[in-house]
Amino acid sequence: MDYELRAKRETLLVVALLVLGSMIILLPFLDAIIIGAAVAYILSEAHKKLNPYIENELISSIIIISSVIASVFIGVYLFVDNFFGILAQLNIFTGSLQETVIQALQPLDLPETFIENIRQNLNTLSESISDVMINLFASLPSLLIDLGIFLVTSIYLYKDREKISSQMKKTLKSIPETERRIIDNLMASMEKIFHGVFLTQFIVSLILGGLTIIGFYLIGLITTPIPLIPLWALFVVLASLLPLVANFMFYAPLGIYYIFFASAPVKGSLILLFGVTVLQIFPEIMLRPYVGSKRLDEHPLIIFLGFLAGPLVLGFKGLILGPLLLILTKEFAINYSNLVSEDLTENHTEDKED
Repeated sequence: MDYELRAKRETLLVVALLVLGSMIILLPFLDAIIIGAAVAYILSEAHKKLNPYIENELISSIIIISSVIASVFIGVYLFVDNFFGILAQLNIFTGSLQETVIQALQPLDLPETFIENIRQNLNTLSESISDVMINLFASLPSLLIDLGIFLVTSIYLYKDREKISSQMKKTLKSIPETERRIIDNLMASMEKIFHGVFLTQFIVSLILGGLTIIGFYLIGLITTPIPLIPLWALFVVLASLLPLVANFMFYAPLGIYYIFFASAPVKGSLILLFGVTVLQIFPEIMLRPYVGSKRLDEHPLIIFLGFLAGPLVLGFKGLILGPLLLILTKEFAINYSNLVSEDLTENHTEDKED
């Protein structure tokens, strides 16, 4: 019996080392794989919601997979098709910004060297933005590879989710009791955390969209109406759901436009102030930790650190791995002592019987 248990644990160690080696090989594509796995989880949840209305597993799967593929291809097409137009508009915008700023500074009787430094800094900013866009376009082949890996990973994990789940359960039955109990506990925690993280993001994005409508409407009452408020709110919702896009990419250009080009500095300043405080600081400091703590039944500090530090340290995948790793660490630290105590109790009982 001891030999069999030792053999199982040695096999488990070999499997763990092989998994670690595989992760090292896949490290350049780890972002795409992790995001693909997260999207596969979202697709499986969407399948559960859609299938009761369709009442056909195959058709539901076809609808969901087709939607994902169509969304990716439309996004890539729009980016490539409009890239040079966007680049030209950015250059025009930075040029107009430079001209407006210089014209505003000249009547102030400032030293010529100061104005020239401002002009050079604005030129540097314009060149930096152009370089970033050109580098992004130049890296399109590698981005398409990552996108392909993401697409294949998400679709196959979604399509074969039941087979994978069944195989994992079958494998877990063959490992030692203590390790199986620990892994079962971790898997249950991961399921709960994944669901809570995505639900938190969804709720926060909807709240921010509502706050955008209210805030822009009030700013319009104070100054002059802001057009297309529902569209700006939709952009904020999408930016909150997809952290690859930041909220400031929408409200900042709008505020700058009103300050420098629409001769409405008060209106533009209010938009920027609203964006920084309500759409940037408030969600990170208060809203997301509060909603996450309620959905995940965790302390707000863990949620705050997970959502804030995760993306800063690990990039986009940190949005998922940040809260996941912190909460799993806490769960494991708390439950491991219980698991070991149960195992020791069982062994003590067996010794008494012997």
